[in-house]
Amino acid sequence: MLSLNKLKLALILFSFLLPVNGCGDKNQEPSTTKEDYLFDNQKLLQHLQEKFDPEIKVALYSQFDNDSTKKEILAIKETKPSKPDKWGLRIQRLSSDSLIKKDEFFLPEMSTTESICTTQKIDSFPYDLFYYNSGSFYTGSSGGEIFAYLIDFARKQTYYAHLVISPVKPVALFLSKNCEENKTKDFFLNLFKLDYPELVISPKDVSTE
Repeated sequence: MLSLNKLKLALILFSFLLPVNGCGDKNQEPSTTKEDYLFDNQKLLQHLQEKFDPEIKVALYSQFDNDSTKKEILAIKETKPSKPDKWGLRIQRLSSDSLIKKDEFFLPEMSTTESICTTQKIDSFPYDLFYYNSGSFYTGSSGGEIFAYLIDFARKQTYYAHLVISPVKPVALFLSKNCEENKTKDFFLNLFKLDYPELVISPKDVSTE
């Protein structure tokens, strides 16, 4: 009888312990791994804002050089317009392991507002480029300007396109000279001709003034 009583007591104690342990597991926060945020740009952005810089606006993760085994992070921050010559976007390339800055590019007078910041594949490059398009930030009902950039971190090159939309002149597109070296020219032309098939190429940078 003594053994039976001990068995009953053990079963009763075990039944009380089960819910307690179950609640303990639910209250524990799951550990966060790199895979949890590297492949989700929104989670990556939150991670960078907590661990690197709270003013980061856009976060991207991809391969940005010839090493196909290594991917890196781009952290895009809009600097404050308190100084006219310093207002714009800082695009910082970071190591995915330690968030150490490897290099950066600066796009003057550009904003993340109403714009596009993403990675872009171009046929003549074995890795991704950073693509920026000012979108509707500099446009209005009577026209305006669209600025577009492709940044090659591996070669430290910036490819630039500037579209000017005027109600009294043909839509004009200027391309930086280094666009002739690869398929970035085709990318910009195909992009802008979708909406402006009659655009003309300008040999020098154009202005709305």
